[in-house]
Amino acid sequence: MPAKSKIIDSYTYYLNTDLSKYIGYWIAIVDDEIASYGKNAKEVYEEAKKKYPSKKPLLAKIPKERTLIF
Repeated sequence: MPAKSKIIDSYTYYLNTDLSKYIGYWIAIVDDEIASYGKNAKEVYEEAKKKYPSKKPLLAKIPKERTLIF
């Protein structure tokens, strides 16, 4: 599967998963799972890359309030 499709799959996972326990944290998603989370984006990304060196993690901050994107 091309890398672009993997990113889309990770984004779909992000949109469809209950991430309420990660409110206020950065998360790294790899292959439909939370590979890492924490308060520091760089550390979260680096931890995910250590676990999955050949993958590109999707990094996202989980907002404290709902955000409407239009």
